Amino acid sequence: MERDDTSATAAQSLSLETHEVYEARGALRPTRAPGAIGRSLSVRVAAAQRPLAVVLLLQLAVSVVLVALMAARSPINAHPDETLHLDAGRYFVDHWLPPPVGAPDAAAAYSKYGRSYVDEGDIVYWLFGAAAALGESLGLASPFAMRWFQVSLYCGLAAWTIVRARQFTPAWAFLVLTPQVWYVFSYINGDALPFALLTVLLMELSWPDSPVRAFLSGADARPTAGVFVVGGLLGLLALSKLNYMIGVLFVVGVLAWLGYETRHWKRAALLVVIAAVVASPWMTYHGWVNDFRTGEKIFEHAEKVAAPEMKPSAQTGPNSFRYMALRAKGVPLWDVLTTLNWVGLSFRSFCGLYGWMSIVAVPWFYRAFAVLYVVLLAILILPVVVRGSRRTRSLLIGVGVCAALVLTQSVYRSWVYDFQGQGRYLFPILPMLFFFWRQCEAPALRVAALFVSALVGTDALLSFALIGLGSLARHA
Repeated sequence: MERDDTSATAAQSLSLETHEVYEARGALRPTRAPGAIGRSLSVRVAAAQRPLAVVLLLQLAVSVVLVALMAARSPINAHPDETLHLDAGRYFVDHWLPPPVGAPDAAAAYSKYGRSYVDEGDIVYWLFGAAAALGESLGLASPFAMRWFQVSLYCGLAAWTIVRARQFTPAWAFLVLTPQVWYVFSYINGDALPFALLTVLLMELSWPDSPVRAFLSGADARPTAGVFVVGGLLGLLALSKLNYMIGVLFVVGVLAWLGYETRHWKRAALLVVIAAVVASPWMTYHGWVNDFRTGEKIFEHAEKVAAPEMKPSAQTGPNSFRYMALRAKGVPLWDVLTTLNWVGLSFRSFCGLYGWMSIVAVPWFYRAFAVLYVVLLAILILPVVVRGSRRTRSLLIGVGVCAALVLTQSVYRSWVYDFQGQGRYLFPILPMLFFFWRQCEAPALRVAALFVSALVGTDALLSFALIGLGSLARHA
């Protein structure tokens, strides 16, 4: 016993010696084991996160109020093409299915371009019609019923983000990165719904313990309700605005990226099948009612009813609208990017340009956004570039490729069809970036990322409240 006690005492002494170091003044201080150091660092990081999380949560809550105020106080058609979106939604108050191109009862929905949003087969206009019908039964005018549908979408998206942020604090930062996202939820348009759909899809696919991830990994033997919901949302996204088709491509790529890890390819394919089942009836009917020549019929009808300077045949003529068909008029792509300033216009309208793209903030707002975006991207991307695994780097490449495709389609549209440097066309990049953030975050840099996000949120709140709402509410 004595020998054992002596050995124990010696071992204890040795243990103490290995956890103590001499300081310069000769004092002895205990040092922590590596695990203790890691736990201490985690505690300090968590403590630093709390005030930033509170700030981001408050910013998110204020954004909900600002979206509701903009919807309630700004005039109808104070925003881009709002009456055209409104008329497209009104068609579905009395109709369940999309019309053939040029249908007489849809004539009110056509613009001076000779085109209508009802011809695009976008499911959001059916939902606007349902919201208007419900609003009329409650004594609410259809424009405001459709606006409140948009506001409800944002409230639901914010609430779901708050729920998910309980496990990943940066989720609170996602919706405060640009006030232009808030803006599209405050009036009638076709951008808010697909943004919400893509965000929820990638948020669920990014969560390791979400129902869809449990199914994909094989933890759940059979698909749960959550799996069918995700598949259904993917189907609705496929029926949404065309620039979000790159988002659909990215989601399919994410399923492949996750499937490579688990090797459960059939499970990932089931989500695609569910999406096809949801989307194909509407797509098939829309094609059938137009003899599967929808694009050709849109062109032909525009030639008949468009204003003379807007007709497709007149796009290269001397009296045509100046900013249409720039490529056909011989304008180089470089001039579109620089002389017409597609780059600057798209950036400003990505982070705070209001009304008919005429309500502009002072330049320092945009400079602040630019600097903060560069810093945030560096915090998120550089750790993966420098010391990321092959898997995380492959995801970074996938996000980069899809982001480049989003930018390319927007530039192409402005060059070939109609010059519109609109930042909302770039919104599909944001949910992709969030998925990357969730999968590849460097935990040691989380506080820095949250701090920068809070600064972006402050800039966003000032822009939306003082410039956007401050200008448009005065004209109500």
